[in-house]
Amino acid sequence: MTDNGQPTQFLSRRSVLGACGVAGTACLAGCTSSGSLEAETTVTREYDGVDISEFTVETTNGDIDIREEQRETVSVEATKHAVDEDALSDVTLVEDRTGERLSLSVESDDSGLLSFGTAPRMDLVIAVPDRLNITTESTNGDIDIGSKSAERLNAESTNGDIAFWLANSSDIQANTTNGDVSITLPATAEPSVSFETTNGEVATSGLEAGSIEADSEIDQTIGNGTHRIRVDTTNGNLRIQGEN
Repeated sequence: MTDNGQPTQFLSRRSVLGACGVAGTACLAGCTSSGSLEAETTVTREYDGVDISEFTVETTNGDIDIREEQRETVSVEATKHAVDEDALSDVTLVEDRTGERLSLSVESDDSGLLSFGTAPRMDLVIAVPDRLNITTESTNGDIDIGSKSAERLNAESTNGDIAFWLANSSDIQANTTNGDVSITLPATAEPSVSFETTNGEVATSGLEAGSIEADSEIDQTIGNGTHRIRVDTTNGNLRIQGEN
């Protein structure tokens, strides 16, 4: 950990094996995220959220930023990035409703696997009602979720950091291959924490019920363990911070 409390890359005794295992993934991420995406446009969408209890978002290239608010709709601000104006139309946001679940997915005519740096991306800033359970997935992008009342939050990113900001404790599942996970909880939170990594460490601070500091793997309860935090990474740290 650094002096300012921010997680840094951690090199464990298994780092050589971990680095070899993810070399292909990291190289592919560089191909899809670099390059010149000079064209940009922002579109907005509004979806009825009155009758939904589950909300899911999936994208290949792009960041996901979700905030809960007192509202009855799901509001989306989607910023597209592409190599030129024509390519912007290749990236679309698709809606699907099944029962009480609203799912949004980003679809692209160009997967970017063979285009070496020209893959388009869509960054999403989303406001949702404050009662929803949320599931997110991004292959190349960061995920940031701010929650007031969700019972369950899931986030998965292959190449990207994951951050949770919680006004109340929730059950959390986070998975990332190359990226750190940070969780901000109320200082009074008493989570049960499971963490497994190839190259990473875990540290907690600011929780009144106790703290954890370890590397590689833990399964530990702080206080009464009223909520479950499960985090798996290949190359990434977990930082849990309590705030008043």
